[in-house]
Amino acid sequence: MEKRKRTRVPAHFKVSVWIGAKEIKTETQNISLTGIHCAPDHRINQGEDCRVVMALNKDVKITLEGRVLRAGPEETVISFLSIDTESFFHLKRLLQFNAENADMIDEELVNPAFK
Repeated sequence: MEKRKRTRVPAHFKVSVWIGAKEIKTETQNISLTGIHCAPDHRINQGEDCRVVMALNKDVKITLEGRVLRAGPEETVISFLSIDTESFFHLKRLLQFNAENADMIDEELVNPAFK
């Protein structure tokens, strides 16, 4: 049974995952309003807090704070903890642009992801 409350959108973007002062470059596999699934990297460990920076172009970046939920040989999954208003706007638009049904992204904002 599917437990996810947010639509995952397949999207391949280069991202920098900052753990302290260490920058780890990787690529997203899919994105939702609450997290990202990235290619694995042995330098990223489960439970670590991190900052994720995704440059959409030279002037536009999505920056957020997150925590690594899973890290292993197959995947890295980061849950979003906080995001500023401008980055959230860009994230939402990115998801709408890449989603099969852009209206679903707006509908997801009406219902809380967590209880």
